[in-house]
Amino acid sequence: MVEIYSTVDLLMARLIKSLLGDNGIKCILADENMALIYGTSIPFGGIKILVEESEEEKARMLISSIKPLPGEK
Repeated sequence: MVEIYSTVDLLMARLIKSLLGDNGIKCILADENMALIYGTSIPFGGIKILVEESEEEKARMLISSIKPLPGEK
């Protein structure tokens, strides 16, 4: 598996997981439990989104289609 994205925002990680799943791409949210236990995943480098290497390009294209919410960079 390959890391395609990381974020400290649990909701964003779950949104991306849902987007990928809706498009037939299975993914793993690594360190998601750390965010739940500690209330943040910053000390662990964020929540990492992992996909199969063969799905990497498609997954990156889908993630790039997400428009930032107001107030986000």
